[in-house]
Amino acid sequence: MLGTNCGPNSIWQFYAWIHAFLPGFSETYTVRLMAICWAIWLARNRDTFEKKRINTPFEIVFTACAFLKYWAGLEKPGTIEATKKGAEMLKENASQMLLLCGPPMPEANDHTNEGEEWEKW
Repeated sequence: MLGTNCGPNSIWQFYAWIHAFLPGFSETYTVRLMAICWAIWLARNRDTFEKKRINTPFEIVFTACAFLKYWAGLEKPGTIEATKKGAEMLKENASQMLLLCGPPMPEANDHTNEGEEWEKW
């Protein structure tokens, strides 16, 4: 699924995953799921209509985090900070996973194969 073996296979796995990374305020899980679905939809549209493929599934996660931070202002006052904090936590976790899962970084003195690594990935 999108170049990774670590994705949820069902809505329940997604619920457990989002509950672990965005704890509390279960009434806002729908908004969070909507942000992820919207980010997937936009990536699909870019691929379909603009022929711009995503380089990594983390692009979708980062887009969803941006939506969550933006939409946080539309929520109830008690959940605004929690949503922003959850989006930031998700972004930080995705950034760490990107470092672990991404293509190997070329050595500082090895610039001959820079493009090849991304093409393989």
